Amino acid sequence: MDFKVTNKSKGENSKQYTYRVLKDNIMNLSLEPGATISEIEISQALNVSRTPVREAIVKLKEEKLINVFPQKGSIVSKMNLKLIEEAAFLREICDKEMLKIVCSRKNKDFLIKELRKNLEYQKIIVDYEEDSYEFFRLDNKFHEIIYEFCNKLNIWKAIKRLSTHYDRLRLFDVFEKMNLKEILAQHEKIIEILEKGKFEDIDEIVMEHLFNFKEVLGIFIEKCPDYFEE
Repeated sequence: MDFKVTNKSKGENSKQYTYRVLKDNIMNLSLEPGATISEIEISQALNVSRTPVREAIVKLKEEKLINVFPQKGSIVSKMNLKLIEEAAFLREICDKEMLKIVCSRKNKDFLIKELRKNLEYQKIIVDYEEDSYEFFRLDNKFHEIIYEFCNKLNIWKAIKRLSTHYDRLRLFDVFEKMNLKEILAQHEKIIEILEKGKFEDIDEIVMEHLFNFKEVLGIFIEKCPDYFEE
């Protein structure tokens, strides 16, 4: 089992640590879709008992990242195309509303500054081919900043809980470097729309940005057919 171990963060207990590391390995495809989960190997690798491993598996099962079968054990779920479509649909509705809220406000200088700073970090990673996972994290943070400005951070957290399959596909896209330039350009466009209050451009940029994956999904399925399911 290919499993990458990171150090325990300050203040993390064994349950939190096990869940975070296991989820990170699933999200970044170190644990590939369809891979069998070995409780013993994970507990040994993380130096924890099997109890927090089982608890993490239960939580990840609720997030549809792990399937548990009575006779076969626990298996990393494949990327479900229906769940991907549903998550993108939810993001489409919510993102449009967040951008409209920002466009209607006058006091947004600090928001624009934070978004531009975030975007500059994204560009550095792309230009120097740094950690792809960090680019994905910054991409998420870019949108989280907008939700937080709108005082809708709990909605963002709910979206992330329902977007595990969509986010795995997005991360796969980042690793394959298929849409990085397009993502940067779209983030630039979003900032311009918010800065100038261009309500009329919101629908188009949200659709374009959230459905980048449709242009390359066929390529991904052909390359890694065992990663996906209907």
